[in-house]
Amino acid sequence: MKPRLMAISGSLRGTVRPLVDGQISIGRGDSNHVCLMDRSVSRRHCTIEQVDERFELADLDSHNGTFVNGIPVRRKVVGHGDTLRVGHSEFVFLLHEGDDSAITELRLSDEPSISELETIRVDQPAPLPHFGVEVGRMARDLAALFRISDFINSIRDIELLQRELLRLIFEVIPADNGAIVLLASLDEEPTSICSWARRSGDPPSIKLQRELVRRAIWEQSAVFTNGTKGSSDAPNVLCLPLIGVEKTLGVIYLTSSGDASSFREDHIHFLSRVSRIAAVTLENILALDALSSENQRLKEELSSASQLVGESRQIGQVEEFIRRVAHGDSTVLIRGESGTGKELIARALHHSSPRAARPFIAINCAAIPEALLESELFGHEKGAFTGAVGTKKGKLEAAEDGTVFLDEIGELAPLLQAKLLRVLQQREFERLGGTRSLTFKARVLAATNKNLELAIKSGEFRQDLYYRLNVVSVTMPPLREHRDDIPLLALYFAAKYAAQSKRPFKGISREARSLLMNYSWPGNVRELENAIEHAIVLGLTEEILPEDLPTAILEEQSAAIEGARYHNVLNQAKKELILTALREASGSYPEAARLLGIHPKYLHRLARSLNLKAELR
Repeated sequence: MKPRLMAISGSLRGTVRPLVDGQISIGRGDSNHVCLMDRSVSRRHCTIEQVDERFELADLDSHNGTFVNGIPVRRKVVGHGDTLRVGHSEFVFLLHEGDDSAITELRLSDEPSISELETIRVDQPAPLPHFGVEVGRMARDLAALFRISDFINSIRDIELLQRELLRLIFEVIPADNGAIVLLASLDEEPTSICSWARRSGDPPSIKLQRELVRRAIWEQSAVFTNGTKGSSDAPNVLCLPLIGVEKTLGVIYLTSSGDASSFREDHIHFLSRVSRIAAVTLENILALDALSSENQRLKEELSSASQLVGESRQIGQVEEFIRRVAHGDSTVLIRGESGTGKELIARALHHSSPRAARPFIAINCAAIPEALLESELFGHEKGAFTGAVGTKKGKLEAAEDGTVFLDEIGELAPLLQAKLLRVLQQREFERLGGTRSLTFKARVLAATNKNLELAIKSGEFRQDLYYRLNVVSVTMPPLREHRDDIPLLALYFAAKYAAQSKRPFKGISREARSLLMNYSWPGNVRELENAIEHAIVLGLTEEILPEDLPTAILEEQSAAIEGARYHNVLNQAKKELILTALREASGSYPEAARLLGIHPKYLHRLARSLNLKAELR
C-alpha cells in the first residue's frame, strides 16, 4: 500500500504527492505538503491523515469547502479512487500500486530540422511494380496489410492497438523507433503519444519534431528526411498523417539511422495504406470511448444526485437505513415535510440496490389529473377511450424490474387506491381496455407529507393499502432539526449553480452563513437550494453576501436580531452611508453608487433589504 494523491486537474496536473508519515496537508500556505496558488483555496484548507487502517480527510474550516466525489464534507474516510476537489484543483486518492496514469515523457520538440524536408502527397497512387524484386515487395506489403487489417478489427483497446500497429509496421519498414501521436488540435499538446522501439526492452530513443508533425497535417502529405551521411545528429524521419473520415487524428512518426535504413518511396506508399486503415479504426474507437465516458459521466451525475449531503446524526441514521434496506425488495414508505428530500432517499435506495441498472420511474400522484393518472399508471389499449389511437405502455409496465416511486401517495384517488392495492397484492395488472394480465416485477417506493393515520380515520386513505405500503418506513427530518448540515448543503448548491452559470465562486461570507444558520426554513432543503441559486444568479461578487439572499431570509433575521448589537451597528452604519451618499447625489442612485464605489444594482438591493425605500420617500 502506497497512499498518494495524484492531481488530475489544476495547476499541479500530472503530479503525484505521497503521504508523509501517514499524512498530507493541502492549502495556499507554503507550509503545506501540497501548495496551491489559488485564491479559492484557504491557507490551511484540508488534511488527510492515517487513523489505524483508515485514511480520514478533515476540512479545516475552509472558506470554499472540500469536496469528495462531488459532495462537500467536514470529515470523511476516503478510499482508493475517491476524487477530491479543492478550489479549482482535483486529485485522486490512490492506495494500490500501478494506478498512476501513465504520463508519457515524450513531447513535441520545437528544434528545427537540420535536414531538408521532402513531401509526397499520400492520395497519389503508387506506381505499378515491375517484374522481379518489386513484385516480391508488393506481395510482402500485401501480406502485411492483411495481417494489420485482421488485427485492428479484432481489438478495441486503443493503447494495445497502437503498439501492435507499430510492431507490424516495423516488419516492413526499416525503422528503429516509432510513435503514434494523437492530437485534438494543432495548437495544443498531444492527447497521447504511444511509442515503440525495434529492440525490445530498450526505451524508445526518438525526438518528435513539431515542425514535421504540423507540416504533415497541414499539407495532408508524407513528410520525410534522409539524414546526412556520417551524421548521427540527423536521423532519417518519416511522418505521415492519420486521416480519418471526419478529421485528421494525428501522425505516424518513424525514425531510423544509417544509409541502409533510409526510407524509400515504396515504404511511404505502404505506410499511406496502413495509415488510412488505422485512422478509421482509431477514430471509431475514440468515438466509442467518448460515448462511453459521457455515459459514465451521466451515470455518475445520477449517482451523485442520489447522495445525501450532510454529516449530522439524523442524516447518518437515514444513510444507515438505506444501507440496510436497499438490497431487499420490501415496499418502503418515505415520510417527511415537503422539500426535505424524500425523492432523494428513493433514488439512493434504487442506486444502492441490485436494480440500479434498471429503470427508475417517478410518478407524482398529485400532479397528474385523476382522469389521466390511471392511463399513466397502467397504460391503455387502442380504442380503450376516445383519443386512444394506439396502444400505450403505462409507468408500471415501463419500470420493468426496476423501481417505481409514487410521490405524494396520500393524494391518490380512492378508485386508484383500490387498483394499486390489487397490483401490490397480486403483482399483476391490466392495461385500460385490455384483457391480458401483465406481470409486475418492479419494487415500489412511496412518499407522502400527509399524516396517513389521520387520513385513514377520516376515510381519505385505505387502511389495507397503508399496510401494504408501510412495510418499512423512514422519516426524512426537516432542515431545522439538522442545522449543522446547512453550511455543507449551501456549499454544494453554490458550487452546482456557479458551475451552471459559469461564474467564479469563492465562498459564503460569515454574515451570510449566520443568516442561513438562523433562518427557520419552512420550505426545508428545497427552499435552501432556491435561496442559494437566487444568490448565485443575482450576486455581483465572487462571494455570497447577506444582500444576495432572498428578502424573506433578511426580513426574518432583521426581526430576530433586533437586540443583537453587532448587526444593529453594522446595519445602522450601512444606512447612514447610503443616505449620506444619496443626499450628496440629490437622490440619484447611479451617482450615489459611484460615490460609494459599488454597483448601482447592488445599491438598490441594499436599500431594499435595509428598508430604506420608505425612509427616502
